Amino acid sequence: MKNVVKRKKRALRRYWISAFFLFLYALIGWLRLQQTLLYWYYFLELGLWPHPLYFAVSGGMIGAGYSLALIFHFTHFKYTAQTIRFLGILLIIWMWVDRIWIGIRDTFISLLPITIIITGCTIGLDLLLVRKIEYMKKKSHEHA
Repeated sequence: MKNVVKRKKRALRRYWISAFFLFLYALIGWLRLQQTLLYWYYFLELGLWPHPLYFAVSGGMIGAGYSLALIFHFTHFKYTAQTIRFLGILLIIWMWVDRIWIGIRDTFISLLPITIIITGCTIGLDLLLVRKIEYMKKKSHEHA
């Protein structure tokens, strides 16, 4: 009986930690979009590379993707785990391509530690926190 209670507590903790990370990723995406739009003309004046449109579109896509994943998470949608893992893979690939080939070399070096941390957190979310089996169960009121 103790093991069942412990497993439920761990599952509940994973559930809310996953929700927090999904919210955080969505927020970061939406803030990237918002800040790009706010400073659009300033970025154009600076001749920023890549174009501010790139930052706006990528921020919107990250925000929309992870917001949708958060909604799936709260509604226990059957394909939530696959959706979150797919988004995580895309985010990691995009982030490394962005840092290595699109960004400036000096920026790559200075952002390397944070890029590694974000990659680790994303892998942790995808592999350790999100479990397919938890979304396959019938909706329960455990997480409410």
